[in-house]
Amino acid sequence: MQHTNALLFVNGEPPKFYPNDIDSYTYIAATDGAYHNYLSTSSIEPNFIIGDLDSYNPNNTIPSKTKIIHTPDQNKTDFEKAILFLASKGITKFDIYGACGHASDHFLGNISIAIKYYYQYKMTFYDNYCRFFLAEHEQKIDNVKDHIISLIPFSKVTQLTISGVQYPLINQTLSLEGMVSLRNKAINDLVKISFNEGYLMVFIENLHNIN
Repeated sequence: MQHTNALLFVNGEPPKFYPNDIDSYTYIAATDGAYHNYLSTSSIEPNFIIGDLDSYNPNNTIPSKTKIIHTPDQNKTDFEKAILFLASKGITKFDIYGACGHASDHFLGNISIAIKYYYQYKMTFYDNYCRFFLAEHEQKIDNVKDHIISLIPFSKVTQLTISGVQYPLINQTLSLEGMVSLRNKAINDLVKISFNEGYLMVFIENLHNIN
């Protein structure tokens, strides 16, 4: 079965740690800002550097296997253009590093892209503190005992139930102007989430960040 997953680096806060399973990805890609601002100093050689090239640094050496994909369309961010380019290569699952930090408007813009393509692609974001993703309406999360879990609705999530955590919820409505679920703790290895309508962002904190 052909893999359809990609590792994508975006120009936010540089990751302190890189994934160990680099070879498991069909493609590795970076927006041009991410490559020139931090990835160029790592040992990772992306298949593609994608963007409008406004962050081009002539002092950085481009690996011979790397292709430059110039996408000058100013109506889309480099992150969205990278998602669409990789999708044209058959990618449906994305692990994304560097989407947080630095400019807060970029972070919220990246979240808006995740919502825009929620029904088409699966995106998991990683920063130096947690991983986060938009949950499916029936979501199981494995191997999370003792991790801190937060649920943020965009903008209203109805009939939400979560089990396997210290403070379970049953058929609750979450909204940005009302109730959200912050800093819950997984008490089981398996956490189950279900909800009816809305977009739900799940944040799972790295274990070493828990006090």
